Amino acid sequence: MKTKFWHSIVLPILILIVWDLFTRFSTISPFILPDPLSIAIKFIENMKNGEFFSNTMISLKRSMGGFLVGSFLGIASGILIGWSTFWEHLTDLLINFVRSVPKTALAPLFIVWFGIGDTSKILLIAFSSYFFTVIPTIEGVKNVDTILVKSAQSMGAGQWQIMTTVILPASLPSIFAGIRLAVTTSLLVLVMVEIIAGNDGLGFMLEEARGNLNMATMFATLLLLGILGYALDSFMQFMGKILMPWRKGKTISV
Repeated sequence: MKTKFWHSIVLPILILIVWDLFTRFSTISPFILPDPLSIAIKFIENMKNGEFFSNTMISLKRSMGGFLVGSFLGIASGILIGWSTFWEHLTDLLINFVRSVPKTALAPLFIVWFGIGDTSKILLIAFSSYFFTVIPTIEGVKNVDTILVKSAQSMGAGQWQIMTTVILPASLPSIFAGIRLAVTTSLLVLVMVEIIAGNDGLGFMLEEARGNLNMATMFATLLLLGILGYALDSFMQFMGKILMPWRKGKTISV
């Protein structure tokens, strides 16, 4: 465990050292690239004065609300589409067409339709999360070994029993891969929407800092977003280990 920890922090430490040396001995202005210490100081200041906390809570409420709605709908419809050839043929063209459209490009349209409040932001995040979960869910269900399904049928299992005891457990790895993508992407989409039309939240802080040429605050906010994304992804990995105890998470290594 200790070896894994040290291996994971070696590269970030090297980057910080190079970054610090570069800002110290180069002629680049701190208005363009502040040094790591200035960013750390600004990060601590914003944590102490509560600005980061209040805006983080606002952004998390929006991103998690959209993520939960979109992921639930994506998983539910993905199971149905992957299980039923009828629904797959009915929805294949529409899903593949719509998912090819960049979701952030739809932000102005959602703002016109639903206003600049939380509704447009949450719905756009839900829309994005849906497509990050529906495709992996469909593929996970379709790739379940038919031998498992036929074995369950031969033992008298009904459709619901096959779904809950065979299909879902076998497709959970694919579903959780989609969930991990959706939960971090929800932050990305939210920040873009808050930059375009927001008066609070972390995206608004980024845009306000850019307007004031406050690069230290911009980097500190980006650092916070990275921490939040990492924490959310780690939580999803933890939940995956609980729901899929049979998976050891081993990888091929040389």
